[in-house]
Amino acid sequence: MLDFKILIIDDNESFLSSAKTVLKSFHVITSNSVMKARSVLSNDIDVVLLDLVFDESHPDELQGIQLLGFIKEHYPNLQTIIMTNYTSTDITVRAIKAGATDFLSKKELDWIEWKTRIENYCRNSKKIRQLEQKNKELIAKYDPAEIIGVSKEIDFVRKRLKDLAQNSSDISILITGETGTGKNLAAKYFYNYSTRRSNRLIEFSIFELSESLLESELFGHVKGAFTGATQDKKGLFEEANKGIILLDEIGDYDLKIQKKIMRFLEEKVITRVGSSQRTLIDAQLILATNQNILQLIEEGKFREDLYHRINRVNINIPPLRERKEDIIPLTDHFFHYFKEKEKTNLLGITPNVYKVFKNYDWPGNVRELQSVVWDACTRTRLNKARELDISHVKDELITNKGQRVYSSRSLLDIKNKQALLELKEIEKALEKTFGNKTEVARLLKMDLDSLRYTVNKYKKKYPEQFNMFPLINQYYFNI
Repeated sequence: MLDFKILIIDDNESFLSSAKTVLKSFHVITSNSVMKARSVLSNDIDVVLLDLVFDESHPDELQGIQLLGFIKEHYPNLQTIIMTNYTSTDITVRAIKAGATDFLSKKELDWIEWKTRIENYCRNSKKIRQLEQKNKELIAKYDPAEIIGVSKEIDFVRKRLKDLAQNSSDISILITGETGTGKNLAAKYFYNYSTRRSNRLIEFSIFELSESLLESELFGHVKGAFTGATQDKKGLFEEANKGIILLDEIGDYDLKIQKKIMRFLEEKVITRVGSSQRTLIDAQLILATNQNILQLIEEGKFREDLYHRINRVNINIPPLRERKEDIIPLTDHFFHYFKEKEKTNLLGITPNVYKVFKNYDWPGNVRELQSVVWDACTRTRLNKARELDISHVKDELITNKGQRVYSSRSLLDIKNKQALLELKEIEKALEKTFGNKTEVARLLKMDLDSLRYTVNKYKKKYPEQFNMFPLINQYYFNI
């Protein structure tokens, strides 16, 4: 038997039986309805043979075209051959636009010819999947989302994530830790080892969205659900079907959204805004937060039942000050990356730099260390230094023997939710653009003056918490 899998979708049982007999050298799966076909579609199918009409009394409805759209949306590389007795230029154009690979006329069916053509299409599908796998391996090789560190704490995090990724493809996972510890990186690491890695990882971080827009972003909406909803929209949960969705800052979600997340976890269904239709979704959920969820429960801001549901697997990433043995390997990792990226002449790092880094508390955690190393590497270009020395490190780290006066109060002290969200997004945008304020303004859809005003306003209002935003301090206040 050929190592090819074919799905034949047709409401004519006699035709299905004949086709299965003729194509017995293939692994053939059959379905007699569009709805049943959706449940058997998978990434390991090589070719789909799809009928266009499933109701002879209404030949114009062309249910096959609708299913073809679904196939191309969820399995874009799956080659689909249309089988039909109804041939016209209009039908042909519609099918091609919907993504049909080829046409098979039932009236002029020559199975000897078509067996060869189907086999060729199957071989093409195999090649496409092999190329995709090689691309993923190359991406994993050069951008592995590796969690750097030698401490027993971070070693446990790696082992735990890898074990869960390879053996628990349905359970929800809660990742906790301070800002900058690497919660998003942990989610990517999990994804790289997951049995779901052939499908998408969708990351979402809440930022300045009204309740209705947030609900729409996550769960989608139907046309007319609210002002501005001019067409149906698929939400991120549907986009993540068969894959993984990461919801960052889960502590900031309102109770209504939490209820819908709880429903998804219990029933694996979502409902678009403005609709009563339930949609079954097969996605694994990862949630991340830097907040104390138990405190939020006491304040009535977080559902206790949802907490118990997502806390079954809780992976906490310790702050950098509690695993100082990771500082040197992380420094080396960022140094080797930035010395090339920033086109420096650097050969190494002096021992004094390591000493200062080990004595510093790193309130911004790994993200702050990354920023400091990047900034130091860029400074070496001014004198074409061959070594990264203490003179290249910003003064803040070397005052008071590298110790920063560090408030134990957390980000929860910023009680204004909008302020907290804006500062987080500005910090992330600065990290993404390597401090390019113009690009930051573009990403956040603000002008430069408004961005500067926002940062200064919150600096005056919440000065003690600004040590948690090292990039904002660096690029706007030269700290």
